[in-house]
Amino acid sequence: MAPRWKCAVPAAAQTTVLILAIMAFQEVEGIGCFVCSSFNGSNPLCEDSFNSTIDQTTKSSASGIANYQFPCWSFKKNREGLFPADHCIKVNGYRTDDSRHTMVIRTCALDSGTLTADTEIVRISHCGHFKYNGNQYTGCVQSCSTDGCNSTPRPAASLLLLPVALGLLQKVLSALYRL
Repeated sequence: MAPRWKCAVPAAAQTTVLILAIMAFQEVEGIGCFVCSSFNGSNPLCEDSFNSTIDQTTKSSASGIANYQFPCWSFKKNREGLFPADHCIKVNGYRTDDSRHTMVIRTCALDSGTLTADTEIVRISHCGHFKYNGNQYTGCVQSCSTDGCNSTPRPAASLLLLPVALGLLQKVLSALYRL
């Protein structure tokens, strides 16, 4: 008879590794974002308050929703062509010298991994002053990384699994160190 091997890794550890592997290897296909602009109320479908009807389970049918692009394509620094975006951006503000001049821009962007202003925009949402077409504006730049998120925030499904996986990992490690 062939010898039977007994796995030294507890079943809970195997389960934890499996869950973490599934989370790490989710399909990467880009992000869907709302892409539109409105200056002085010129595009009411793009203005705030923005009412999104995106359902996370119907990405393929979401293409029929006004201003929604899935996948959304963006430029990448020091590269030619367009690439699947990994963040949605919303810029809204008003001209500092005349608050009747307003703007809302919704688009997508790609974090190229560099530490320059053109890619930092996707990493940190912030409010303050900025220039657009030679005019000073006051407003906010907001970024997010889930489909349709430049309308209303919603948690990513994989983030909901993270506490469960970490809890299992903690139990496994404490059991291993007791051996």
